[in-house]
Amino acid sequence: MKTIRLLSLVFLIASISTVSAKDEGFSGRWMLDKSEASDNAPANLEIRIKQDGSGVTIESTFKEPDNGIVPLLYLGVMTSKMHLSVDGGAQQNQIGPFQMASKTTLNGNQMDTEWTAAVKDDRVQGHWTHTLSDDGKHMTLEIKESSTEGQTAQATLHFVRK
Repeated sequence: MKTIRLLSLVFLIASISTVSAKDEGFSGRWMLDKSEASDNAPANLEIRIKQDGSGVTIESTFKEPDNGIVPLLYLGVMTSKMHLSVDGGAQQNQIGPFQMASKTTLNGNQMDTEWTAAVKDDRVQGHWTHTLSDDGKHMTLEIKESSTEGQTAQATLHFVRK
């Protein structure tokens, strides 16, 4: 009888933690999955996402590149803090020397952001798709970027909830 109770307790605790991760949505602490990261992915990237009534706030920490230059592909990903409005309305953020305008929509396990950024005469456009796994423990970030100088790039980053 003790074994049955103990097993029931273990299954109950496991199901509660699974439900909690899924029910938190994108909110939480996310670490870049190093086993899935490419060589040019931001080193030691950790993001904290907070969802509330006003949208989503993303705070990031990462190892600064040795040359001090953040690749345009990671513009907005490698920034200390930004806010995204998830109702499809425009949101402005200052990211380094760039003024960034974005529109974000949240639909279940997917958050899509269309953005543009400008500094002087250089404009960069991009699209981010954050996708949350069904169990809420993994998140994928697909990044697409292009600039007025003809540069295009894309990457997929995989994160694990911590």
